[in-house]
Amino acid sequence: MVIHLMPYKVQSFALTDVGHVRSNNEDSWSQIPDENFFVLADGMGGHQAGEIASHEAVAILSRLVKEDKAKPLLSKSVDDIVDILRQAFYRVNAGVYTLSCQNEDWKGMGTTLCCLIIHPQGAICAHVGDSRIYRLRSQRLEQLTQDHSLLRELADLGQIEEDQTSGGLYRNILTRAIGTEPIVEPTVMVSDIAVGDAFLLCSDGLSDLLSKADIEKILNQGDDLEENAKKLIKVAKQRGGYDNITVVLVKVQEQYEAQDLS
Repeated sequence: MVIHLMPYKVQSFALTDVGHVRSNNEDSWSQIPDENFFVLADGMGGHQAGEIASHEAVAILSRLVKEDKAKPLLSKSVDDIVDILRQAFYRVNAGVYTLSCQNEDWKGMGTTLCCLIIHPQGAICAHVGDSRIYRLRSQRLEQLTQDHSLLRELADLGQIEEDQTSGGLYRNILTRAIGTEPIVEPTVMVSDIAVGDAFLLCSDGLSDLLSKADIEKILNQGDDLEENAKKLIKVAKQRGGYDNITVVLVKVQEQYEAQDLS
């Protein structure tokens, strides 16, 4: 019996920083290396509710993607994983919303949530809110997710330029978030994958202060994920560090192997 293994080797490195202004970190992230699963959340709400919302969202989603222990996630089809993620986001939202209703201090809390799965047949992304997923390919950076924000909606309607200065008035007004309403609809998408691709998941503590060109330039300075993560956060802090900053970097490398168990 021959089992064909994942045709890619996946490396990752994550780093989070509280920034210069906030006293607590409302960002959360996690990974399940065996499933090539990476997740990031950026919480919001007073009385440390943002921390609770983001931590719970990451914990619930991580648990749900491992729910079927008899069949590893990467052995499922892409279509099945897309459906699993959509249903998981519904359940994450319900879980965080229920918590917010149980404690007066947590009322109205919410969080962004984005995740990435590197599957043999493609990169699967799901998100709610304005935490982003980018892909660097052949030294060119592409934003795979589109913010669920008022700024983005106005830009889509042609009423404002997404990168104009006045956009700052609308940038952080979310049109979708985990836990603020009983039901929320995630965006789930699949993109192709190639050897050499690098993916970045980040909170808006990074993307509000670094343009796509800024991020692209830093990621193209070298292949060391740890060094790149540190540089991204360093520049964001140099530009004010007004929010928590979290980055998760994922690199796809070539690895063709087969294991003979006969």
